[in-house]
Amino acid sequence: MNISNQLEIIIPTYNRKPYITHTLEQLTAADSPVKNCSITVLDNASTDGTRELLVDFARQFPTIKPVRNPRNIGGNANISRAFELPQKEYFWVLADDDEYDWRAWPEVEQAMQDKQALIIVNHEILPFHSAPIPANLMRLLTFVPAAIHRSDTITPEALINIYYNIPTWFPQLGAVAEVFNKNLPYRMVSQNIVLCGKNTNHQGLEYHRRTEELDDPFRLAYFEVNYLKALGVLKDKKMRAVACEQFLGRKKSFFLAVQETFKQNMIEYGHYLGNYMAPLAVLSNWQRVRFVLAIFCNYLLFFLLYPKYARKRKRFLKRLQDYKNGKKV
Repeated sequence: MNISNQLEIIIPTYNRKPYITHTLEQLTAADSPVKNCSITVLDNASTDGTRELLVDFARQFPTIKPVRNPRNIGGNANISRAFELPQKEYFWVLADDDEYDWRAWPEVEQAMQDKQALIIVNHEILPFHSAPIPANLMRLLTFVPAAIHRSDTITPEALINIYYNIPTWFPQLGAVAEVFNKNLPYRMVSQNIVLCGKNTNHQGLEYHRRTEELDDPFRLAYFEVNYLKALGVLKDKKMRAVACEQFLGRKKSFFLAVQETFKQNMIEYGHYLGNYMAPLAVLSNWQRVRFVLAIFCNYLLFFLLYPKYARKRKRFLKRLQDYKNGKKV
């Protein structure tokens, strides 16, 4: 099977020169099964020499195509662009900092021959070793490189859902939901092929795809809060309810999970009403009752223990300011 005729790779990146170097070296290595595949690198207007590096790689490897955005459009928007570009039957959106173990690759090629709509190549964060059903896989597929997509699943509706999820950090779930909403075939390989790498920027600080300058409708929120919002792309109410029930990714009652998550969200991101209303829209009626009770209990504790919460928030805001100033936190 000539995999280069069927698969292309797209890598969004920004100011991660050492990491994208290592990634491209892995993908073009002699033992890489994708070394002859087309690799498009979406450079989000990097300023650290990434542009020049990619030009050098393109001279050495004709399969590498650098595409530079004229301005930084944000990490999530750059990921969304990756879903607009595919020309071949399958495409794989990769991060710029991961590691690869190719031993299970023959399973990927077999899945392509079987015309699977989604090929899952990482199951590190499958919620508490649960069954690989769509409701559980949504949490797993918050890791962008965890899936290889069949290009014809990127319909206009899928693209709209991808754009919708740009503010939630999870645009790729719009593409995943297209497969699950239409009950298309998918397959998970037996062993992880892509392994999650370092989540740090070029300075060694924690790397975020967030955009601090966004206004209220797209304000920052905790990971799980945004994940709840993103689940709105699932059409089947029962499937969505199961996914929401275990949104925290580990065994904990929904009530306690909401309390824990939204307490931390309150400390880090304040009291923006949209972070409560948007999740309500995707929950089942019974989940809404428990959600409202959990939030009520949180605010009751907040007013009873206000000095403690105020101190925690003050410490968090200081760490955030230190991060913006380039200090290690």
